[in-house]
Amino acid sequence: MPRVSVIIPVFNGARTIAEAIESVRAQTFADFEIIAVDDGSSDGSVEAIRRCGDAVKLIEQQNCGPSAARNLAIENSSGELVGFLDADDWWKPDFLAQMIGALDTDHSAVMAYCDLQLVDSLGKTFPTSLTERSGHAPSLNEMLDRLWPIVPSGVVTRRAALDAVGGYPEQLRAFEDVYLWMLLREQGPFVYVPESLAAWRFAHFPAPLKASGGQEAAGRIFRQMVMARYGIDPSRHVRSRERAPRSILGYIGLDALAHGDRTTARRAFIRAIALDPYRIRNYLRLARTILPAGVARALSGKAGRAA
Repeated sequence: MPRVSVIIPVFNGARTIAEAIESVRAQTFADFEIIAVDDGSSDGSVEAIRRCGDAVKLIEQQNCGPSAARNLAIENSSGELVGFLDADDWWKPDFLAQMIGALDTDHSAVMAYCDLQLVDSLGKTFPTSLTERSGHAPSLNEMLDRLWPIVPSGVVTRRAALDAVGGYPEQLRAFEDVYLWMLLREQGPFVYVPESLAAWRFAHFPAPLKASGGQEAAGRIFRQMVMARYGIDPSRHVRSRERAPRSILGYIGLDALAHGDRTTARRAFIRAIALDPYRIRNYLRLARTILPAGVARALSGKAGRAA
């Protein structure tokens, strides 16, 4: 029986799934199995997974969403620990070694999670991480107070804790990870590894890899579930998740400006404005990509502030 089961849900991930799988096979910790569930893809994802060889256990299902895909993979896995990796992300070679080491050091912890590096849809890396370096793993009260930066591709959890909470909530096609972390935190503490051991791909810029949308309906269901279980309205969490793409686009635009790439910056700011037309700051940033350099500098102010 392998020590770790690596769970990869796939929906139209033909362009990135091989890279994700290869990052698992390149781990310095080798006692793992890989289970990929194709969630009704129509783009050749199944063929791409099969080309990765027999080391990957492939399961196919009709489109039921990422929660159902992950749960099906979990049911067909056997590891004491379970690691999650999305089809468009990847792990650095020492991801499993460090995460398992953290759990082996703290036997009370039910889950370990790490920082992640931000990359764009084409795989360009940025000199920033996705999660804030908070310095500690959250309490349940902290997780209920605000959206905590925990991403599935940076998580390894104990199977016993997953079994105790029933896995991912299949009624959610977004926010499913946020709700699962809350349930798992009821089972015990988390351990935070403050290193970028994985890469999270912003799949919507510059060349979209997957369709956006579906957040609004899932947000309503998520609010109902959290209010029913904890008596707290998580509207703040929903707003934070809704703002995230705009903030990432703002960062990408500022990074492009810093490197003299006005074209990329302009595209990023236009996309950010389309997501939130009332964010005045992005209009000023867009102007910097069009106006003469001297005028743009006068407009910029503290251009490096948060997006």
